[in-house]
Formats: sequence, structure tokens, C-alpha cells
Amino acid sequence: MKQIIVYDISNDRLRERVCHTVQDYGFKRLQYSVYKGSRSRNTLEALSIEIQDILGDEEADVRFYLICDKCLEKTMVVSKKGIDDISEVMFPCRAS
Repeated sequence: MKQIIVYDISNDRLRERVCHTVQDYGFKRLQYSVYKGSRSRNTLEALSIEIQDILGDEEADVRFYLICDKCLEKTMVVSKKGIDDISEVMFPCRAS
């Protein structure tokens, strides 16, 4: 089972902190606010709590989607970069 994490965070400082936190948990960046990984339920819950602590009362939207491996294999990517494998698409945080 894979997980996709997506977020919409308007505060630049908090967005960068969430970016680093998600990557510290081993998720790979697919797009600027989309990550893919495969972690245990307990790890996802810990990450969720850490993100909530970072965001505090900030208005933001963070979503965790659980996707089976078979469904992920059916993923289609439309890109002018000519990427055939979704796992190849990764971007570092700006501060990295």
C-alpha cells in the first residue's frame, strides 16, 4: 500500500516546514505539493500529528490518500518532460 500526500498551504514558512517534515519521513516529492511513500499506519498518524503541530491554527489543507500498488501501476502521467515512470518525478525543497 502506497500513500500520496497533498497539501495546499499558503504560508511560505509553514509550507517549507511541512515539506521538510514529509521528506524526513521518507516521502518522495512528485510535484511541488504532492508526495509518494509507503509507511505504516502508526507512522502516518505520527506524521499527521507533527503536521498539525506545525500548522497550528493556520488555514491549510493536507490530505493523505492510501493507494494500492495495483492501482498505482495504472497511474498515467502527462508531462512535457517525457516521464514514463511516476517514481522518477521528484523535486527537492527550495531550501535544500
